[in-house]
Amino acid sequence: MAEKIITFFFLLGSSSYLFFAQQFAFGTLNSPKSGFLPTLSGILALLLSLILLYNQLRSNKKVVLDKVNWTKFIFIIIGLLFYVSFLNIIGYFAATFIFLFYLFKVADTEGWLMPLLVSFSSSAIFYLIFANYLSIPLP
Repeated sequence: MAEKIITFFFLLGSSSYLFFAQQFAFGTLNSPKSGFLPTLSGILALLLSLILLYNQLRSNKKVVLDKVNWTKFIFIIIGLLFYVSFLNIIGYFAATFIFLFYLFKVADTEGWLMPLLVSFSSSAIFYLIFANYLSIPLP
């Protein structure tokens, strides 16, 4: 029952987001305006909420909630606070690499090589996309 209530709130939130996104000019595919991306995002969120609600109403399964590991949750929040604090000091690439690696280790990912490779490649790809391709300055 709790999942249905949460999904209903997602549906309500995405509907209101889409309503307010309509206040911006949409433009066209060739010449998008400020409301283009918010409207598409709102439509996608609304569709996903409807699909989720439909699937939950069709399903008669009882969902057993797992116990929350509060220690990991606290460590993730602490890591996020450090990430935000050090982002401007050490820069986007280094801070993101360290934060992603930290998240992998907090999530008990086995080994060292795979978390290092995924953290490095994710940081590098997003840095290249935003800094080089989109010309958006990063800290």
